[in-house]
Amino acid sequence: MMMTLEVRGDRDTPATDLGYLLHKHPDRMQTFDTSQGTARVFYPGAGVHECRVALHVDGEGVRSRDETERHVSTIPYAASSRFVVAIGKVFGDALAGRCARPELVEHSWPIAITVPSVPIGGQVGPDELFTPLGWRVEVSRQPLRPAGWGDSPYAGVSLQGRHTVRDALRHLCVLLPVIADDKHYFVDELEIDKLERLGDGWLSTHPHRDRIISGYVKRVRPLVDLAVDRLTGSDPTDADPTDADPTGPGTADQRGAETPGTARQAGSAVAARRESLARRRLDAVVESVRAAHGRSVLDLGCGEGRLLAALAADGTHTRLAGVDVSVAALNRAAERFGRRRDVALWQSSLMYADFRCRGFDVAVLMEVIEHIDQTRLPVAVASVFDGMAPGTVVVTTPNREHNSRYGLGDDEFRHPDHRFEFTRAEFARWCDDVAAEYRYTVALGEIGDPDAEVGAPTQSAVFTRIDEESR
Repeated sequence: MMMTLEVRGDRDTPATDLGYLLHKHPDRMQTFDTSQGTARVFYPGAGVHECRVALHVDGEGVRSRDETERHVSTIPYAASSRFVVAIGKVFGDALAGRCARPELVEHSWPIAITVPSVPIGGQVGPDELFTPLGWRVEVSRQPLRPAGWGDSPYAGVSLQGRHTVRDALRHLCVLLPVIADDKHYFVDELEIDKLERLGDGWLSTHPHRDRIISGYVKRVRPLVDLAVDRLTGSDPTDADPTDADPTGPGTADQRGAETPGTARQAGSAVAARRESLARRRLDAVVESVRAAHGRSVLDLGCGEGRLLAALAADGTHTRLAGVDVSVAALNRAAERFGRRRDVALWQSSLMYADFRCRGFDVAVLMEVIEHIDQTRLPVAVASVFDGMAPGTVVVTTPNREHNSRYGLGDDEFRHPDHRFEFTRAEFARWCDDVAAEYRYTVALGEIGDPDAEVGAPTQSAVFTRIDEESR
Protein backbone atom coordinates (compact mmCIF):
# COMPACT_ATOMS: atom_id res chain seq x y z
CA MET A 1 0.00 0.00 0.00
CA MET A 2 1.49 3.29 -1.05
CA MET A 3 0.75 6.98 -1.49
CA THR A 4 2.77 10.02 -2.53
CA LEU A 5 1.89 13.61 -1.66
CA GLU A 6 3.67 16.53 -3.32
CA VAL A 7 3.38 20.25 -2.58
CA ARG A 8 4.75 23.28 -4.40
CA GLY A 9 6.21 26.12 -2.38
CA ASP A 10 6.36 29.86 -3.01
CA ARG A 11 8.56 32.75 -2.02
CA ASP A 12 7.16 32.98 1.50
CA THR A 13 6.58 29.30 2.22
CA PRO A 14 9.19 26.82 0.98
CA ALA A 15 7.90 23.38 0.03
CA THR A 16 10.12 21.71 2.62
CA ASP A 17 7.88 23.21 5.33
CA LEU A 18 5.77 20.15 4.60
CA GLY A 19 8.03 18.38 7.08
CA TYR A 20 6.71 20.57 9.91
CA LEU A 21 3.09 19.67 9.07
CA LEU A 22 3.73 15.94 8.81
CA HIS A 23 6.17 15.87 11.75
CA LYS A 24 8.54 13.91 9.51
CA HIS A 25 11.97 15.31 8.63
CA PRO A 26 12.75 15.33 4.87
CA ASP A 27 16.37 14.23 5.40
CA ARG A 28 15.71 10.75 6.75
CA MET A 29 13.42 7.76 6.43
CA GLN A 30 11.25 6.94 9.43
CA THR A 31 9.64 3.60 10.30
CA PHE A 32 6.49 2.90 12.33
CA ASP A 33 4.76 -0.28 13.45
CA THR A 34 1.03 -0.27 12.65
CA SER A 35 -1.72 -2.87 12.82
CA GLN A 36 -1.46 -3.11 9.03
CA GLY A 37 2.27 -3.75 8.96
CA THR A 38 5.42 -1.67 8.93
CA ALA A 39 4.93 1.86 7.61
CA ARG A 40 7.82 3.82 6.11
CA VAL A 41 7.86 7.53 5.40
CA PHE A 42 10.51 8.98 3.10
CA TYR A 43 10.97 11.93 0.75
CA PRO A 44 11.87 11.05 -2.88
CA GLY A 45 12.45 14.76 -3.44
CA ALA A 46 12.72 17.73 -1.11
CA GLY A 47 13.43 21.23 -2.34
CA VAL A 48 12.33 24.80 -1.86
CA HIS A 49 9.99 24.69 -4.85
CA GLU A 50 8.73 21.10 -4.70
CA CYS A 51 8.65 18.55 -1.93
CA ARG A 52 7.26 15.03 -2.24
CA VAL A 53 6.66 12.56 0.58
CA ALA A 54 5.86 8.86 0.22
CA LEU A 55 4.06 6.58 2.66
CA HIS A 56 4.56 2.84 2.14
CA VAL A 57 2.92 0.13 4.25
CA ASP A 58 4.08 -3.45 3.69
CA GLY A 59 0.75 -5.05 4.59
CA GLU A 60 2.29 -7.75 6.76
CA GLY A 61 -0.25 -6.97 9.45
CA VAL A 62 -3.06 -8.20 7.17
CA ARG A 63 -3.91 -11.74 8.22
CA SER A 64 -5.09 -14.30 5.68
CA ARG A 65 -7.23 -17.35 6.32
CA ASP A 66 -4.61 -19.73 4.96
CA GLU A 67 -1.07 -19.75 3.62
CA THR A 68 -2.16 -19.89 -0.03
CA GLU A 69 -4.26 -16.76 0.26
CA ARG A 70 -1.34 -14.89 1.83
CA HIS A 71 0.57 -15.23 -1.44
CA VAL A 72 -2.27 -14.47 -3.88
CA SER A 73 -4.35 -11.86 -2.01
CA THR A 74 -4.15 -8.27 -3.27
CA ILE A 75 -5.41 -6.81 0.01
CA PRO A 76 -1.95 -5.90 1.39
CA TYR A 77 -1.17 -3.87 -1.74
CA ALA A 78 -4.41 -1.91 -2.30
CA ALA A 79 -4.99 1.39 -0.51
CA SER A 80 -8.38 1.35 1.20
CA SER A 81 -9.66 1.29 4.77
CA ARG A 82 -6.57 -0.62 5.93
CA PHE A 83 -4.33 2.04 4.46
CA VAL A 84 -6.38 4.74 6.15
CA VAL A 85 -5.68 3.09 9.51
CA ALA A 86 -1.96 3.45 8.80
CA ILE A 87 -2.39 7.09 7.71
CA GLY A 88 -4.08 7.84 11.02
CA LYS A 89 -1.22 6.22 12.91
CA VAL A 90 1.59 7.91 10.98
CA PHE A 91 0.07 11.31 10.17
CA GLY A 92 -2.26 11.71 13.16
CA ASP A 93 -0.91 15.14 14.11
CA ALA A 94 -1.36 16.43 10.56
CA LEU A 95 -4.96 15.14 10.47
CA ALA A 96 -5.68 16.90 13.76
CA GLY A 97 -4.07 20.15 12.60
CA ARG A 98 -1.33 20.13 15.24
CA CYS A 99 1.90 21.83 14.24
CA ALA A 100 4.75 23.72 15.90
CA ARG A 101 4.07 26.46 13.34
CA PRO A 102 0.28 26.96 13.49
CA GLU A 103 0.22 29.26 10.47
CA LEU A 104 1.16 26.33 8.26
CA VAL A 105 -1.96 24.38 9.22
CA GLU A 106 -4.19 26.84 7.34
CA HIS A 107 -1.78 27.35 4.45
CA SER A 108 -3.28 26.28 1.14
CA TRP A 109 -0.78 24.49 -1.11
CA PRO A 110 -0.87 23.31 -4.70
CA ILE A 111 -1.01 19.57 -3.91
CA ALA A 112 -0.67 16.45 -6.05
CA ILE A 113 -1.57 13.06 -4.55
CA THR A 114 -1.04 9.68 -6.21
CA VAL A 115 -2.38 6.39 -4.88
CA PRO A 116 -1.18 3.68 -7.30
CA SER A 117 -3.70 0.97 -6.38
CA VAL A 118 -7.23 1.56 -5.12
CA PRO A 119 -9.98 -1.09 -5.21
CA ILE A 120 -12.90 0.41 -7.12
CA GLY A 121 -15.66 -1.56 -5.47
CA GLY A 122 -18.04 1.02 -4.05
CA GLN A 123 -21.25 2.48 -5.42
CA VAL A 124 -19.71 5.88 -6.12
CA GLY A 125 -16.43 6.52 -7.92
CA PRO A 126 -13.42 8.76 -7.32
CA ASP A 127 -14.60 11.43 -9.79
CA GLU A 128 -17.94 11.90 -8.04
CA LEU A 129 -16.35 12.06 -4.63
CA PHE A 130 -13.25 14.20 -5.12
CA THR A 131 -14.28 16.58 -7.94
CA PRO A 132 -16.88 18.51 -5.87
CA LEU A 133 -14.11 19.23 -3.36
CA GLY A 134 -12.01 21.02 -5.97
CA TRP A 135 -9.74 18.17 -7.02
CA ARG A 136 -8.84 17.34 -10.61
CA VAL A 137 -9.14 13.58 -10.74
CA GLU A 138 -7.45 11.06 -12.99
CA VAL A 139 -8.33 7.38 -12.72
CA SER A 140 -6.19 4.89 -14.61
CA ARG A 141 -7.50 1.35 -14.95
CA GLN A 142 -5.49 -1.36 -16.64
CA PRO A 143 -7.05 -4.15 -18.74
CA LEU A 144 -6.67 -7.67 -17.41
CA ARG A 145 -4.85 -10.32 -19.37
CA PRO A 146 -5.70 -12.41 -21.31
CA ALA A 147 -7.72 -10.03 -23.42
CA GLY A 148 -11.44 -10.19 -22.91
CA TRP A 149 -11.32 -10.36 -19.12
CA GLY A 150 -12.11 -6.65 -18.87
CA ASP A 151 -10.52 -4.01 -16.67
CA SER A 152 -8.85 -4.70 -13.36
CA PRO A 153 -10.96 -3.95 -10.26
CA TYR A 154 -8.00 -1.87 -9.07
CA ALA A 155 -7.05 1.54 -10.41
CA GLY A 156 -4.51 4.27 -9.88
CA VAL A 157 -5.99 7.52 -8.61
CA SER A 158 -4.24 10.88 -9.04
CA LEU A 159 -5.51 14.12 -7.51
CA GLN A 160 -4.45 17.71 -8.07
CA GLY A 161 -5.84 20.75 -6.32
CA ARG A 162 -5.17 23.56 -3.89
CA HIS A 163 -5.86 22.59 -0.27
CA THR A 164 -4.39 22.55 3.17
CA VAL A 165 -2.45 19.38 3.91
CA ARG A 166 -4.84 18.68 6.77
CA ASP A 167 -7.90 18.79 4.50
CA ALA A 168 -6.20 16.76 1.77
CA LEU A 169 -5.45 13.94 4.21
CA ARG A 170 -8.94 14.12 5.66
CA HIS A 171 -10.48 13.81 2.20
CA LEU A 172 -8.43 10.68 1.62
CA CYS A 173 -9.26 9.13 4.99
CA VAL A 174 -13.01 9.52 4.50
CA LEU A 175 -13.31 8.81 0.79
CA LEU A 176 -10.87 5.93 0.18
CA PRO A 177 -12.95 3.46 2.25
CA VAL A 178 -16.10 4.64 0.46
CA ILE A 179 -14.53 4.08 -2.95
CA ALA A 180 -13.29 0.64 -1.95
CA ASP A 181 -16.45 -0.30 -0.02
CA ASP A 182 -14.32 -2.53 2.19
CA LYS A 183 -14.47 -1.22 5.77
CA HIS A 184 -12.68 -4.14 7.37
CA TYR A 185 -13.58 -3.54 11.00
CA PHE A 186 -16.67 -3.30 13.19
CA VAL A 187 -18.29 0.13 13.14
CA ASP A 188 -20.28 1.79 15.89
CA GLU A 189 -21.06 5.30 17.08
CA LEU A 190 -17.36 5.99 17.64
CA GLU A 191 -17.00 5.82 13.88
CA ILE A 192 -19.44 8.70 13.59
CA ASP A 193 -17.31 10.73 16.00
CA LYS A 194 -14.35 10.14 13.71
CA LEU A 195 -16.41 11.03 10.64
CA GLU A 196 -17.43 14.29 12.28
CA ARG A 197 -13.81 15.22 12.95
CA LEU A 198 -12.52 14.25 9.51
CA GLY A 199 -15.51 15.72 7.66
CA ASP A 200 -15.50 19.02 9.50
CA GLY A 201 -15.93 21.92 7.10
CA TRP A 202 -16.68 19.96 3.92
CA LEU A 203 -18.75 16.81 4.31
CA SER A 204 -22.06 18.38 5.33
CA THR A 205 -22.22 20.36 2.04
CA HIS A 206 -20.92 17.61 -0.26
CA PRO A 207 -23.51 16.79 -3.00
CA HIS A 208 -23.03 13.08 -2.29
CA ARG A 209 -22.96 13.50 1.47
CA ASP A 210 -25.54 10.82 2.26
CA ARG A 211 -23.87 8.27 -0.01
CA ILE A 212 -20.51 8.99 1.61
CA ILE A 213 -21.96 8.59 5.09
CA SER A 214 -23.72 5.37 4.13
CA GLY A 215 -20.56 3.85 2.67
CA TYR A 216 -18.40 5.01 5.57
CA VAL A 217 -20.56 3.26 8.19
CA LYS A 218 -21.11 0.15 6.07
CA ARG A 219 -24.75 1.04 5.35
CA VAL A 220 -25.83 0.21 8.91
CA ARG A 221 -29.14 2.05 8.96
CA PRO A 222 -29.21 3.27 12.57
CA LEU A 223 -25.67 4.59 12.16
CA VAL A 224 -26.52 6.25 8.83
CA ASP A 225 -29.50 7.99 10.45
CA LEU A 226 -27.47 9.12 13.42
CA ALA A 227 -24.57 10.35 11.27
CA VAL A 228 -26.84 12.37 8.97
CA ASP A 229 -28.54 13.85 12.01
CA ARG A 230 -25.29 14.89 13.67
CA LEU A 231 -23.60 16.19 10.52
CA THR A 232 -26.55 18.22 9.26
CA GLY A 233 -28.27 19.22 12.46
CA SER A 234 -31.60 18.02 11.02
CA ASP A 235 -33.88 15.11 11.77
CA PRO A 236 -32.69 12.21 9.62
CA THR A 237 -36.27 11.29 8.85
CA ASP A 238 -36.52 14.66 7.11
CA ALA A 239 -33.92 13.63 4.53
CA ASP A 240 -34.96 14.34 1.00
CA PRO A 241 -36.18 11.07 -0.50
CA THR A 242 -33.86 11.39 -3.45
CA ASP A 243 -30.96 11.07 -1.02
CA ALA A 244 -32.55 8.54 1.33
CA ASP A 245 -31.23 5.43 -0.37
CA PRO A 246 -27.66 5.79 -1.68
CA THR A 247 -28.31 3.04 -4.23
CA GLY A 248 -31.73 4.27 -5.29
CA PRO A 249 -32.87 5.81 -8.57
CA GLY A 250 -33.00 9.42 -7.46
CA THR A 251 -29.37 10.26 -6.75
CA ALA A 252 -28.01 13.60 -7.88
CA ASP A 253 -25.84 12.23 -10.68
CA GLN A 254 -28.81 10.37 -12.18
CA ARG A 255 -30.89 13.53 -12.15
CA GLY A 256 -28.56 15.22 -14.57
CA ALA A 257 -25.88 16.76 -12.33
CA GLU A 258 -23.29 16.88 -15.08
CA THR A 259 -20.83 19.25 -13.43
CA PRO A 260 -19.60 19.83 -9.89
CA GLY A 261 -21.32 23.22 -9.88
CA THR A 262 -24.63 21.67 -10.83
CA ALA A 263 -24.18 19.02 -8.15
CA ARG A 264 -23.51 21.68 -5.52
CA GLN A 265 -26.63 23.59 -6.56
CA ALA A 266 -28.70 20.40 -6.38
CA GLY A 267 -27.29 19.67 -2.93
CA SER A 268 -28.12 23.20 -1.78
CA ALA A 269 -31.67 22.88 -3.08
CA VAL A 270 -32.09 19.58 -1.27
CA ALA A 271 -30.80 21.08 1.97
CA ALA A 272 -33.13 24.07 1.65
CA ARG A 273 -36.12 21.80 1.02
CA ARG A 274 -35.21 19.58 3.99
CA GLU A 275 -34.89 22.52 6.36
CA SER A 276 -38.14 24.05 5.17
CA LEU A 277 -40.24 20.92 5.66
CA ALA A 278 -38.62 20.10 9.01
CA ARG A 279 -39.25 23.62 10.27
CA ARG A 280 -42.85 23.67 9.08
CA ARG A 281 -43.56 20.29 10.62
CA LEU A 282 -42.05 21.36 13.95
CA ASP A 283 -44.08 24.57 13.92
CA ALA A 284 -47.27 22.67 13.07
CA VAL A 285 -46.77 20.23 15.94
CA VAL A 286 -46.03 23.05 18.40
CA GLU A 287 -49.23 24.79 17.28
CA SER A 288 -51.25 21.57 17.74
CA VAL A 289 -49.84 21.13 21.24
CA ARG A 290 -50.61 24.74 22.07
CA ALA A 291 -54.19 24.36 20.79
CA ALA A 292 -54.71 21.35 23.08
CA HIS A 293 -54.09 23.60 26.13
CA GLY A 294 -52.12 20.83 27.81
CA ARG A 295 -49.75 21.72 30.62
CA SER A 296 -47.68 18.54 30.41
CA VAL A 297 -46.25 17.12 27.16
CA LEU A 298 -44.52 13.83 26.39
CA ASP A 299 -42.44 13.56 23.19
CA LEU A 300 -42.31 9.88 22.16
CA GLY A 301 -39.21 9.35 20.02
CA CYS A 302 -37.73 12.68 21.02
CA GLY A 303 -34.30 12.18 19.36
CA GLU A 304 -32.04 15.10 20.21
CA GLY A 305 -34.88 17.11 21.71
CA ARG A 306 -35.70 19.70 19.04
CA LEU A 307 -39.43 19.59 19.69
CA LEU A 308 -38.88 19.72 23.44
CA ALA A 309 -36.61 22.74 22.99
CA ALA A 310 -39.31 24.51 20.98
CA LEU A 311 -41.93 23.70 23.61
CA ALA A 312 -39.63 24.82 26.43
CA ALA A 313 -39.13 28.13 24.65
CA ASP A 314 -42.91 28.51 24.44
CA GLY A 315 -42.97 28.84 28.22
CA THR A 316 -46.57 27.63 28.73
CA HIS A 317 -45.87 24.06 29.84
CA THR A 318 -45.21 23.03 33.42
CA ARG A 319 -43.90 19.55 32.62
CA LEU A 320 -41.96 18.32 29.59
CA ALA A 321 -40.48 14.87 29.00
CA GLY A 322 -38.93 12.97 26.13
CA VAL A 323 -38.26 9.29 25.60
CA ASP A 324 -36.25 7.49 22.95
CA VAL A 325 -34.71 4.06 22.43
CA SER A 326 -31.34 5.60 21.47
CA VAL A 327 -29.03 6.38 24.37
CA ALA A 328 -26.78 8.41 22.08
CA ALA A 329 -29.67 10.62 20.98
CA LEU A 330 -30.72 11.13 24.59
CA ASN A 331 -27.18 12.07 25.56
CA ARG A 332 -27.15 14.79 22.91
CA ALA A 333 -30.59 15.95 24.06
CA ALA A 334 -29.19 16.19 27.58
CA GLU A 335 -26.33 18.34 26.27
CA ARG A 336 -28.90 20.60 24.60
CA PHE A 337 -30.76 21.25 27.86
CA GLY A 338 -27.73 21.37 30.15
CA ARG A 339 -28.75 21.69 33.77
CA ARG A 340 -32.40 22.50 33.14
CA ARG A 341 -34.58 20.47 35.50
CA ASP A 342 -37.93 21.16 33.80
CA VAL A 343 -37.22 18.70 30.93
CA ALA A 344 -37.02 14.99 31.81
CA LEU A 345 -35.32 12.49 29.50
CA TRP A 346 -35.28 8.73 29.73
CA GLN A 347 -34.81 5.65 27.61
CA SER A 348 -37.96 3.71 26.85
CA SER A 349 -39.79 1.83 24.09
CA LEU A 350 -43.38 1.87 22.89
CA MET A 351 -43.29 -1.91 22.90
CA TYR A 352 -43.41 -2.03 26.71
CA ALA A 353 -45.50 -0.47 29.45
CA ASP A 354 -43.66 2.31 31.25
CA PHE A 355 -45.35 3.94 34.24
CA ARG A 356 -43.26 7.08 33.74
CA CYS A 357 -45.14 7.79 30.51
CA ARG A 358 -48.54 8.03 32.23
CA GLY A 359 -50.33 11.16 33.35
CA PHE A 360 -49.42 13.56 30.50
CA ASP A 361 -51.93 15.91 28.93
CA VAL A 362 -50.41 15.61 25.45
CA ALA A 363 -48.28 12.93 23.76
CA VAL A 364 -46.53 13.48 20.42
CA LEU A 365 -45.49 10.90 17.83
CA MET A 366 -43.68 13.07 15.29
CA GLU A 367 -42.37 10.93 12.38
CA VAL A 368 -42.30 7.81 14.59
CA ILE A 369 -44.95 5.28 13.56
CA GLU A 370 -43.41 4.61 10.13
CA HIS A 371 -40.28 3.30 11.87
CA ILE A 372 -42.29 0.51 13.53
CA ASP A 373 -43.05 -2.81 11.78
CA GLN A 374 -46.73 -2.80 10.85
CA THR A 375 -47.23 -6.14 12.60
CA ARG A 376 -46.05 -4.51 15.85
CA LEU A 377 -47.80 -1.18 15.36
CA PRO A 378 -50.95 -2.30 17.28
CA VAL A 379 -48.76 -2.94 20.35
CA ALA A 380 -47.36 0.60 20.15
CA VAL A 381 -50.87 2.02 19.63
CA ALA A 382 -52.19 0.22 22.70
CA SER A 383 -49.18 1.39 24.70
CA VAL A 384 -49.92 5.03 23.85
CA PHE A 385 -53.72 5.23 23.67
CA ASP A 386 -54.56 2.74 26.41
CA GLY A 387 -51.50 2.51 28.68
CA MET A 388 -50.60 6.21 28.67
CA ALA A 389 -54.08 7.53 27.76
CA PRO A 390 -53.17 11.22 27.31
CA GLY A 391 -55.91 13.75 26.64
CA THR A 392 -54.42 14.55 23.21
CA VAL A 393 -52.17 12.59 20.86
CA VAL A 394 -50.46 14.37 17.93
CA VAL A 395 -49.18 12.16 15.09
CA THR A 396 -47.26 13.07 11.94
CA THR A 397 -46.08 10.67 9.25
CA PRO A 398 -45.02 10.82 5.57
CA ASN A 399 -47.63 10.76 2.82
CA ARG A 400 -46.54 7.93 0.53
CA GLU A 401 -48.45 9.34 -2.44
CA HIS A 402 -46.20 12.40 -2.42
CA ASN A 403 -43.12 10.21 -2.96
CA SER A 404 -43.75 10.22 -6.70
CA ARG A 405 -42.88 13.91 -6.71
CA TYR A 406 -39.42 12.90 -5.48
CA GLY A 407 -38.91 10.35 -8.25
CA LEU A 408 -39.54 7.34 -6.03
CA GLY A 409 -41.38 4.25 -7.20
CA ASP A 410 -44.50 2.77 -5.63
CA ASP A 411 -42.46 0.24 -3.66
CA GLU A 412 -39.82 2.74 -2.42
CA PHE A 413 -39.91 4.53 0.91
CA ARG A 414 -38.76 8.02 1.74
CA HIS A 415 -36.12 6.86 4.20
CA PRO A 416 -34.18 3.58 4.46
CA ASP A 417 -35.33 2.94 8.04
CA HIS A 418 -39.03 3.27 7.29
CA ARG A 419 -40.93 0.00 7.66
CA PHE A 420 -44.01 1.28 5.82
CA GLU A 421 -45.60 4.54 4.69
CA PHE A 422 -49.33 5.33 4.60
CA THR A 423 -51.23 6.75 1.67
CA ARG A 424 -53.78 9.39 2.67
CA ALA A 425 -56.64 6.89 2.51
CA GLU A 426 -54.71 4.30 4.53
CA PHE A 427 -53.79 6.87 7.16
CA ALA A 428 -57.40 8.05 7.43
CA ARG A 429 -58.65 4.47 7.92
CA TRP A 430 -55.95 3.78 10.51
CA CYS A 431 -56.83 6.94 12.41
CA ASP A 432 -60.56 6.13 12.37
CA ASP A 433 -59.88 2.61 13.66
CA VAL A 434 -57.63 3.84 16.46
CA ALA A 435 -60.08 6.56 17.46
CA ALA A 436 -63.02 4.15 17.55
CA GLU A 437 -61.17 1.48 19.54
CA TYR A 438 -59.78 3.80 22.21
CA ARG A 439 -62.62 6.40 22.40
CA TYR A 440 -60.94 9.37 20.77
CA THR A 441 -62.06 11.81 18.11
CA VAL A 442 -59.58 12.62 15.35
CA ALA A 443 -58.89 15.57 13.05
CA LEU A 444 -56.66 15.07 9.99
CA GLY A 445 -54.33 17.65 8.49
CA GLU A 446 -51.47 18.20 6.04
CA ILE A 447 -48.04 19.79 6.45
CA GLY A 448 -45.93 21.20 3.63
CA ASP A 449 -46.80 22.44 0.17
CA PRO A 450 -49.95 20.65 -1.02
CA ASP A 451 -50.16 19.02 -4.42
CA ALA A 452 -53.53 18.82 -6.20
CA GLU A 453 -52.99 15.18 -7.14
CA VAL A 454 -50.92 13.63 -4.37
CA GLY A 455 -51.35 15.93 -1.39
CA ALA A 456 -48.73 17.43 0.93
CA PRO A 457 -45.50 15.60 1.84
CA THR A 458 -46.51 15.10 5.51
CA GLN A 459 -49.88 14.15 6.96
CA SER A 460 -50.99 14.70 10.53
CA ALA A 461 -53.67 13.68 12.98
CA VAL A 462 -54.76 15.14 16.32
CA PHE A 463 -56.58 12.65 18.55
CA THR A 464 -58.67 13.99 21.45
CA ARG A 465 -59.94 11.65 24.14
CA ILE A 466 -63.73 11.78 24.30
CA ASP A 467 -63.95 12.19 28.07
CA GLU A 468 -61.39 14.98 27.77
CA GLU A 469 -63.59 16.75 25.20
CA SER A 470 -66.58 16.49 27.51
CA ARG A 471 -64.65 17.84 30.45
